[in-house]
Amino acid sequence: MDFKLISAKDIKNLRKDIKNLQKTNAELQEKWLSSEDAAKFLGVSKRTLQRYRESGKIPYSKDSRMIWHKQSDLVKYLNKNYCSIISNTNDD
Repeated sequence: MDFKLISAKDIKNLRKDIKNLQKTNAELQEKWLSSEDAAKFLGVSKRTLQRYRESGKIPYSKDSRMIWHKQSDLVKYLNKNYCSIISNTNDD
């Protein structure tokens, strides 16, 4: 039986490669939405969605005449603008 030693540098490179593969896998599984579906997802009109794009509020990709949005970007937008309700109850 042959044993081979792995250097700390090799392990570090292997970890880096694994992280890159995980990132690539996540990107491949990303869900892309058309403008119509993105507007429905956000609960806004297509015109409002267009204003969000023009003002730089949400990123997008344009392929010829089609505009696409990553669902994760829309979720980030919603989370960024999330306002929690603070309860002012008095428990006397």
